[in-house]
Amino acid sequence: MRLLRLYLISVSIFLFVICTFTSQGIAGSPESLFHRAEQGDCNAQSYLGHLYLSGKGVTQDFEKAKYWYGKVIDNEGADAKIVAHANFVLGRLYASGKGGIQNYKTALQCFKIAAKQGYTDAHINIGLLYAKGIGVKKDYQQALFWWELAALKGHPTAPGYVRQLKKQIEAAG
Repeated sequence: MRLLRLYLISVSIFLFVICTFTSQGIAGSPESLFHRAEQGDCNAQSYLGHLYLSGKGVTQDFEKAKYWYGKVIDNEGADAKIVAHANFVLGRLYASGKGGIQNYKTALQCFKIAAKQGYTDAHINIGLLYAKGIGVKKDYQQALFWWELAALKGHPTAPGYVRQLKKQIEAAG
């Protein structure tokens, strides 16, 4: 539940930053938004991805969300933070199977790219995959590595994951 809350908060902050700091903003007609997205505006692409992901103002459609977030990733001119966010969201979609076939290997790849770009929520998700053995061999040391890295980078829930896993490892002997 905490991860979902953090995810929603991070998306809200992300969208606020996009709307505040883009030269054109996201305002305008839907046609204008689609036009800008199709012309390669990574902010518009990311915003469309968010709209389809959340179902705000459009019918929720995870396939379309994946499409637009994929466009952000393929956009060579996109800001690194927007690309990191897009990779994280795609990782979540692949892990859940929403918008297509569930694919933990692809989810892990997306999370690792986002983590490399500094997205600490991705560190947490990588740790979860390893801790639970989802799509990868269960590996507490890998989980611990990713969660400690997230903690070092200031992720608010990472220290709790680290403590919990260390207790679990210690109890197992």
